[in-house]
Amino acid sequence: MATSNSGEWFLLVGPESGTRDLFIQDLKKRYAAKDGLPPEYHRFYAADANPDDVVGLLLNGSLFAARKIVEFRGVESLGSKESQKPFLDYLAAPSETDILLLVSDSYSVSKAFEDAAGSARKKVFWELKESDKPGWVSSRLKREGIYIDSQGIESFLELVENETSAMEAACLCLASCFPPDSRLDADAVEAALGKSRREDAFSVFDRIAESDLGSALSVLDTVLSDRQGDPQGIIAALVWSFRKLARLSERQEGGSSPEEAFKAEWISSRTAQRKFRAAMRRHSSKDCSRILRAISETEGVLRSGYPASLQRSFLHLLLQSIMGKPRAGLILSGWKEEEYYFSD
Repeated sequence: MATSNSGEWFLLVGPESGTRDLFIQDLKKRYAAKDGLPPEYHRFYAADANPDDVVGLLLNGSLFAARKIVEFRGVESLGSKESQKPFLDYLAAPSETDILLLVSDSYSVSKAFEDAAGSARKKVFWELKESDKPGWVSSRLKREGIYIDSQGIESFLELVENETSAMEAACLCLASCFPPDSRLDADAVEAALGKSRREDAFSVFDRIAESDLGSALSVLDTVLSDRQGDPQGIIAALVWSFRKLARLSERQEGGSSPEEAFKAEWISSRTAQRKFRAAMRRHSSKDCSRILRAISETEGVLRSGYPASLQRSFLHLLLQSIMGKPRAGLILSGWKEEEYYFSD
């Protein structure tokens, strides 16, 4: 399909959310500098957003900003021509001011979207291969004037989440703990990261994997109380983690061994493997599908403008339901009971 060059839009595919988020942040900064004020930003999920409504938002002007950036996540789930048509019609004549981002954690989407994007509009965010991670850590720390040996790198990769934004944060943490020209070994890395590592959005999933509801709720409250923590960040971390878990479970249910599944998903860290093994024992791929749908529904509710106290309550209910107490997740939002059950 030929597309007009008048408007800007991108097809963003691949599971590496850290570099993808940096791309989106750079896009926001570029247009904020160009327009003199930041663009409006909207995020939708395929599970709870109608493509016609998303396109309608793009076609309507903004009262408070020069342009809008609209992100639609889960575009790979639009498998029918009917569901794809609103976007494909829009891509043939996109807005001259607004920007559409079609996002997928998968590497490929419908051929219609692939053809529309071509090489110019498609951006692939490859998950960092295990073999590339030591070099990434070493070169990133060298930029801070810090050197790390092979045992230090191994310790780093054991302690840090398998995602570049988390790795970047850990490198900055080490840079703040050690002066330039420092030489780090495993003990130094573990002492610094273990001491300074605080609970973050991914820690909530860690407690879910451990089947410890009380700890999960406590960590959730800790993250929400941190000025760097927010409900959207927790939602994003849960989506990333449960999508990864769903792919692992699907591979295992298809006959792969856990080791084969970990290799296919590039999970070599023993810490991460232990976490996902525990989660795989508790949640099947079917469970993950239900949970992801519920997370998306919860995200939609949180966008509705509820006060912080109620947002916390909704997230508490979500965790309780994920971890096997489905009746705790009813009532407040008016969701149908069967839609808020995650266990058979």
